[in-house]
Amino acid sequence: MNRIPILGKLTPGKTQRHLIKLPGAALAKDEPRPVISITGAKPGPVLFVNAGVHGGEYPAVEAVIRLSNTLDPKKIAGTVILMPVINLPAFRTRTPFVCPIDNVNPNRVFPGDPTGSYSEQMTHALINEFVVHADGYVDLHGGDIPEALVPFVICRSEAGLADSKARDVAARSKEMALAFELPYVLTVSKPVQSGKGSSSYAAAAEKGVPSILAEAGGVGQMQEDAVALLVQGVINVMRHLDMIDADEASQKKKSADERAAGTTILTNFEWLYAKHEGIWYPKVGPGDLVKKAQEIGTIGDLFGDRLEKIISPVNGVILFLTINPSVLEKGLLMGIGQKK
Repeated sequence: MNRIPILGKLTPGKTQRHLIKLPGAALAKDEPRPVISITGAKPGPVLFVNAGVHGGEYPAVEAVIRLSNTLDPKKIAGTVILMPVINLPAFRTRTPFVCPIDNVNPNRVFPGDPTGSYSEQMTHALINEFVVHADGYVDLHGGDIPEALVPFVICRSEAGLADSKARDVAARSKEMALAFELPYVLTVSKPVQSGKGSSSYAAAAEKGVPSILAEAGGVGQMQEDAVALLVQGVINVMRHLDMIDADEASQKKKSADERAAGTTILTNFEWLYAKHEGIWYPKVGPGDLVKKAQEIGTIGDLFGDRLEKIISPVNGVILFLTINPSVLEKGLLMGIGQKK
């Protein structure tokens, strides 16, 4: 089997470890990236799962590692490809949000550029060496080192898509998102933060690959409950794709209605920023419901004077929150998910 050419021949019924040098001139001196292939004894879909697009999102990294050590190829139909960390420079240096080599957020430059900056070449390699060869793609994330969040999944919305194939990919992405079984699913049709490119799940969908981005954990810690949620979510997606052993799947696979019953679907993502540098005093936490015009925090200066009130622009739920008190002018404070 050679569905992922950069990995070489994969042996059915076997777990294999690989050390992969990604193509790209800017990446030429990189250490090899660990990748694990788990090739089922029976044919089936190829699922690609990575973490570490942001180097400080540790529960996601650990979830991929645990999947590599617990999935049994004899009970799988198809192949699971696992990459614990793509942004190794950020992981090694504990750098949040960006890659320290070019100071670029990799999740704003997908699908990348083979002649661009380090992050652009890295994301281009991820998409073209792995994602495009898969039948489904799961990008695992969490709150970065200064962020806390409530678990949620993001996928591309069908809204505004004229092409029937694109709508079909978006619909299958939403099915994967619901199958992951986190409390919230956010379907979006445009980037929530401007960048040269887009996010991983959006770029994968553009390539025709159903894809999701799942978030759990944060604050720079190895949170066991978040690791467990992400591990179970990937297993749930495998069941949804009929990759789990047939007997087990028939017993445990849930219907679409059963999966949706415990999930709130959101269709808008509002990000709030500070107008002043200073100290951030939030009055809400991840998972809190807020109302439009509600005061949800303040920014103060180092004399203790209030510089601004932070007012919610919408009714919604706090999906993530910056937890560190120090904030810069135009610094990100939180993200609010909203039904529309």
